[in-house]
Amino acid sequence: MHHSIRHGLTLVPLALLLLAPAARGGEADALPPAVRNANAQLLSQFFAQGGASPAVLEYRRKLAEYQAARAAFDAEAGAYWSQISEKRKGRNAKRRSGQQITLDDYVLEHPPLYNGPKKPVNPEPEETPDRPAKKPIPVVADFLRAAQELYQFTPQRASSEVEFKRAYARYALASGLTREQAVRVYSFETGGTGSYDVQAGIEHGGKRAISTAMGYNQLLTTNSVELLAEQGHELIRALSEKVARTSGPARQGLEHKLGVLKKMVSHAKAVPDTWSE
Repeated sequence: MHHSIRHGLTLVPLALLLLAPAARGGEADALPPAVRNANAQLLSQFFAQGGASPAVLEYRRKLAEYQAARAAFDAEAGAYWSQISEKRKGRNAKRRSGQQITLDDYVLEHPPLYNGPKKPVNPEPEETPDRPAKKPIPVVADFLRAAQELYQFTPQRASSEVEFKRAYARYALASGLTREQAVRVYSFETGGTGSYDVQAGIEHGGKRAISTAMGYNQLLTTNSVELLAEQGHELIRALSEKVARTSGPARQGLEHKLGVLKKMVSHAKAVPDTWSE
């Protein structure tokens, strides 16, 4: 806004110059009528536009069109993603009660795409706010360190990739996935070559993580927190059953893991159910 004021102030001397002939009494009459009329028209436009140039006025018009189109799209997109969230909650409720999930429990349409006008470029110089430096994306070592600091827990790593693949396949089949579906998930998310702790960006020689997506399913940390909040009770039940079937030192380790899982689920439920928070 202060740039517009500054721009307007720079035009004030021009306006005063245009007014000057009239302020000199008889000298103003020496100007041809066409010049006097042009001066008057220019002054009228100047004050009517608040000192804005035609380029600025055109920018404001396009900006208003963009903002209206964007607001309409945001409303449509918001309704779509709210429906996605409600459908997911409905599926989780069905899973808990043992009901069959059908196509009606999913949103089958693609999300809306914005195809309105682009945001116009302001012809006036704008101050760009200082953006805070982006926080580095955490990697596996950061997650392991956080687990130890927050929960005094060191996750048990698989002894080999084959061992993890077999466990993954067993749980996938037990959850109702077919062999082909499990393979398609793995092939799509990891390219068919990813390890169980592969992270997006750090595969095939990559050196920098591009997101927190990790593992065969490439779950983001946000996905993991949401799954713990919504389905953590099922994980607790499954681990509790495993504890009950185990004895000796192995049972003590599982009991500790169960206590940590309960804390994680409680923590996840305290997180706002909004991706932006």
